[in-house]
Amino acid sequence: MNVIFIGPAGSGKTSLVKAFSEWIKENRKNEVACINLDPGVDYLPYKASFDIRELFTVEKIMKEENLGPNGALVRAIEKLIENKENIKKIIEGIDADFKLVDLPGQLEPFIFHRGYEIVKIFDIKRTLGLFLIPAELLTARGIIIAEFISLATRLRLEIPTINILTKSDLLENKNVEELFKNYSKLRKEIEKEEGGLEKDLIISLAKFTSKVIKEQRIIKTSAKTKEGLDELYDICHEIFCSCGDIS
Repeated sequence: MNVIFIGPAGSGKTSLVKAFSEWIKENRKNEVACINLDPGVDYLPYKASFDIRELFTVEKIMKEENLGPNGALVRAIEKLIENKENIKKIIEGIDADFKLVDLPGQLEPFIFHRGYEIVKIFDIKRTLGLFLIPAELLTARGIIIAEFISLATRLRLEIPTINILTKSDLLENKNVEELFKNYSKLRKEIEKEEGGLEKDLIISLAKFTSKVIKEQRIIKTSAKTKEGLDELYDICHEIFCSCGDIS
């Protein structure tokens, strides 16, 4: 099973990859491989079975092609796609039950550029996306924005993708699941905020997203406390079992 971690910068992808890989090894005795496809990361807390930085880095591209950080990242994603067949062979040669894939924090290359083609490196029928939403975004308004970004990303990747709440140890509102599931409560929270036309717009968007997410199970995770990692493991299997791909 390939599990791709994607989300906004600071959502805790790298930390969750580390924590989840360790949890699986300790509690399920599965073989796990961590794969880093972020060419801009400075430090990895886990040992990568494959690290894209062995081929190129954002810093090196900046120097060689005289680009700024954002332009270099886009160029790095292009280089990754150009080399996807070679990278695919390397990753396919890694023997593991789970391959956890760490992606860059910036979402722009995946939504507006060719970054979504990264999924072609993996067997689509055995690949799941996890869109990480950090605790810092979990205001009523933040939930709506995060859901729309998640939806845009899902439409681009074209693989089963579920939303995961991260950094749950920082959550001030322990009943945040109710805001995801209950449109009436979410609307009441939005109405408490200031704003004119913007408030009306966000309420309209909330009504739309409530239809999209009402059937989702909300999983709260913490790389720090290990909360929710057992549920995360279970839902990864449930997604594939429902399609008959993994028994």
